[in-house]
Amino acid sequence: MSIFYMTPVKGEIPVHLLEVIVVQRLEYLKLVLKGENITYNEYLIEDSLYDNVGHFTLCIVAILNGNREFLMFLKKTETELFRLRTNLFSTYELRCFAKKLLKTIKKIVTELSFVNSLEILCQHLVLKHMAKHILTHAKKCCEHKINIPFKQCLSFVANRQVELSNGVALVPCSKWKQYLVSLFEEYMNYKLKTNIRRVGVDPRIKNLVNRLEKEFIPSLLNQGNILLCKDVDNVSKYFPLCMLNLHQILRQKHRLSHSQRFYYTLFLKSIGMPVQEAIEFWKAEYTQSPDGNHRCSHSWEQDEKKFVYGIRHMYGLEGARKNYVSVNCHRIQSMDNCAEGGCPFKYFDDKKLFKLLENHSQISMSQLYELKKKKQYTSACILTLNNIEECDNYRFNFTPVKYFSLNLKQNLLHEINE
Repeated sequence: MSIFYMTPVKGEIPVHLLEVIVVQRLEYLKLVLKGENITYNEYLIEDSLYDNVGHFTLCIVAILNGNREFLMFLKKTETELFRLRTNLFSTYELRCFAKKLLKTIKKIVTELSFVNSLEILCQHLVLKHMAKHILTHAKKCCEHKINIPFKQCLSFVANRQVELSNGVALVPCSKWKQYLVSLFEEYMNYKLKTNIRRVGVDPRIKNLVNRLEKEFIPSLLNQGNILLCKDVDNVSKYFPLCMLNLHQILRQKHRLSHSQRFYYTLFLKSIGMPVQEAIEFWKAEYTQSPDGNHRCSHSWEQDEKKFVYGIRHMYGLEGARKNYVSVNCHRIQSMDNCAEGGCPFKYFDDKKLFKLLENHSQISMSQLYELKKKKQYTSACILTLNNIEECDNYRFNFTPVKYFSLNLKQNLLHEINE
């Protein structure tokens, strides 16, 4: 057995114990989603029978249930659990993990393309000096590299995290753990699309699915919109250009002007970031020295109380306890002095706008520039979404939050249907 869950265990287990294992795992994954401290749980001990059974049974439940949000919840939390576990590996544990996976890969017969990449990676991780190296060296180390077909690491290619040579991606050792997590996520995608309808006719499985649908899954999905500060970079690809621009400036310079910090905080709040996560998010940036010239001279060390109060005030927890909401597109388009923020379709020149649109390869640039020329900035923004027909219903009082919600929903459905 392995926490990569390539093969399910065989044997018999009482139905009542199976229910306990699944419920315990759901509760555990809920803590993982919230980013809370993980405590000991006898049903989720790594490489244990209960851990393996719980994982595969939950996958079965999710497939039979068919709820897209629950499928995404399971993929996200299982991947995050895998990441947390691998981050705690010692050199010995990492080598044992790789060795088990290599043995499993040799036994199974599969045409899954990512398995070849997984095998290549594990062949390096099983070596003592390699395992020790990636656990102890700097995050940007490129001393060792593995050759992977570029199609097996498209996210790395898209973010320019790897070198390319004749269709082969050279993945540096500093990215191996991250690549291992991405392979697990790809495997979860495949696993959750498996056709197991024959299993669903078993009355014991039917009863388990029905119970979870009524008692546990709805409450889990209600908490699925929590945005953790560590996930912002990943979900920023769904941001409207105005907020993506602020995010990129913040990551590059570690500072934003007061007004843009206000708008960006409210945006993050509106898409699901809790107040404590917001405090940690801004602390991580403002504890760093500003990169280059910037009008904002504040630092977390000197102004921590001011920052914390300001964030809590925006969340309605201080002062007049007003519930501030994210501004709409009309307000953003009417801003003055927008050297840093504002609507990119109104204030950016074509070169700067094109750079911000580098991940929107499917849109018609000529049509977009025409709308920009006609000062139809909201329509230009909506054009960057694929499902324009649905967006037409939201054209009046369009907001960055509506853009994010539509874009996220649209892309999640695309991932599930692929």
